[in-house]
Amino acid sequence: MGRVFPERAMDASGINRTNLVGVCTYLVRSRQASSASDALRKLEAGEFDKNDLEEQMIRSYQVELPLTYEDVNEDDGYQD
Repeated sequence: MGRVFPERAMDASGINRTNLVGVCTYLVRSRQASSASDALRKLEAGEFDKNDLEEQMIRSYQVELPLTYEDVNEDDGYQD
C-alpha cells in the first residue's frame, strides 16, 4: 500500500504532532479507519476536517447526567 508519512498528514490536516496520535487513535476506535496508517492516509487525503474531528472527539467524551429532583423543581420556585 505504500509508505505513510506523518508530516504529510500534519501538513494536509493542520493537526500538530502531539494531537495527531490522539486523532489517529480516535479514528481507529470509532471505526472510521482500520489502522493508524489508514488514519494517516485518510488525513493526508483530506477526508476529514480538523474542526469536525475536534467536535466529534469532544462529544465522544461528554456524558449527559440524568436530572435530579432538585434540577426539575428549580424552575417552579417551590420547595418541597
